[in-house]
Amino acid sequence: MKGRWCQPLQHHQTLIKPKTFLFLNEIGCLGEVGWKGPERGKLWRYNQHYFDDLNAFNNIERREWHHALLDDWLNENPPFEGEGWEPYPCSLRVVNLIKWMASGHALSEKHIESLGNQVRWISKKIETHLLGNHILANSKALIFAGLFFRGREAESWLRTGENILSRELIEQILPDGAHFEISPMYHRIILEDILDILNLSSAYPNRLSPNLVQQMKSCSPQMLRWMEIMSHSDGEVSFFN
Repeated sequence: MKGRWCQPLQHHQTLIKPKTFLFLNEIGCLGEVGWKGPERGKLWRYNQHYFDDLNAFNNIERREWHHALLDDWLNENPPFEGEGWEPYPCSLRVVNLIKWMASGHALSEKHIESLGNQVRWISKKIETHLLGNHILANSKALIFAGLFFRGREAESWLRTGENILSRELIEQILPDGAHFEISPMYHRIILEDILDILNLSSAYPNRLSPNLVQQMKSCSPQMLRWMEIMSHSDGEVSFFN
């Protein structure tokens, strides 16, 4: 990384104790609910595998918790099995891991190897059947990994992610800046994705397609304006559509 990485948007804390999660107003201790199984619903499991807490508020205070959790995930989630290896949660986890490392944390060699395997899996399982925010998440993960790693394979990930993102921005972002699902919640997710990629492009200068960078810079101000209009006066997301 030769450029400047800005601290990205921080999410709410979801790891409330060592190996204890709070998702969807449900608490789950890893020793009781594990990483898979009927003890929790699919959406709760998805959240469990995102690893959003790596980049949540006061994450530095939970660094040891995070390392222990990452080790547990690696031991209990063999490649290609369970919700954690589905392309969408896999994509979000890859991005969270790279953002975490960009902020000064380190992953062991075995975790870096696993990260590469996760990206290879995403590249073979792009969610063209779902499109929407899922395929954008896939493209974001490929771009992040393509910039983070080096070599021919990483360049292939980067170009695939760029091509998908450029095409989908034309399809999914309307002329007034709204995401085509007209949902403020999804709109915020997509806007954060775009801003994250612009942030990473500054950390890895001259690696991302200039045309794609300009495309994101052109649509993001309109998206910010649309989000502002569709938010409550306290800044919270409106439950519309």
